[in-house]
Amino acid sequence: MLKKLLRKLGPNPLDALLKKAQKKEAKTFLLFWNRGLGDIALGLFAIVHRIREKVPDAKITFLTRENLKDGFTLLSGVDVIVARDLKRGDRVDVRTLVDPKMFDVIIENPDPSRWVTWQRGSLIPLLHWQEKWDDLCEKYGLDPNEKYVGAHVQTETNYAHWRNWPLRSWQELFSKITSSGRKVLLFGFEKDDKFSIDGVIDLRGDTPLFELLSIIKNRCEALVVPDSGVSSMVYYLNEDFPIKHISLWADPFMGILKQNVASPNKQLQHIPILGKDKDISAITAEEVYGYI
Repeated sequence: MLKKLLRKLGPNPLDALLKKAQKKEAKTFLLFWNRGLGDIALGLFAIVHRIREKVPDAKITFLTRENLKDGFTLLSGVDVIVARDLKRGDRVDVRTLVDPKMFDVIIENPDPSRWVTWQRGSLIPLLHWQEKWDDLCEKYGLDPNEKYVGAHVQTETNYAHWRNWPLRSWQELFSKITSSGRKVLLFGFEKDDKFSIDGVIDLRGDTPLFELLSIIKNRCEALVVPDSGVSSMVYYLNEDFPIKHISLWADPFMGILKQNVASPNKQLQHIPILGKDKDISAITAEEVYGYI
């Protein structure tokens, strides 16, 4: 408890680091990131923002794994280096992956949870879309006149199973949606046979990030998601397009709810649904379907 209090009352580590960087006239920054996709918008955007406040002409590079590269490309004016064969959670010596002489400052363990708490309720993260990516959805043969509901059915992390809505609830929801004549698009990494329902199109494992966002932006009228990286990337996309963003929560002090700012997308309708007593399984399929 005392240690936590001292950390809270002590100097902000990022600001202290940047103060030293200013004295050294540092210009080139490397940040290593091997955690989640959603943190790009929810935390790393603010770290980049703060670096540029203190060092306006800073050149910022992220070292990360392959499947996060596109997410960092959505940040404005940063470079990305991909570490081959890097898997989430791997602990590595960053200096063996890059030439350390290329950078004035190397930040191996950025801590958004502690370093940028000031951003909550005030700073709107912005992820920048490029028009050329809109056509990426065409390869999937989805009818532009069809009504699709997108769904990301798992957070796909090893530590946040309590964020996931039960399988039976997803199945009940999909049955209701497809019975109404709409079709469901499943997003995620790994396919299985748990959603073999007529009208459910399983795109899991087939959609890199830009293609996923292109489909949601140009083909979906609604998106149903737990607190996940997909949810954050869609919510903070700096584009105007109509979408019902229906998010399912166990804890109201997480993710985009914790950030507590509006989406930059003026046409995005955010509908957060919180499970009673912080139990996401208490959310019913009937309740979610009512918003669709």
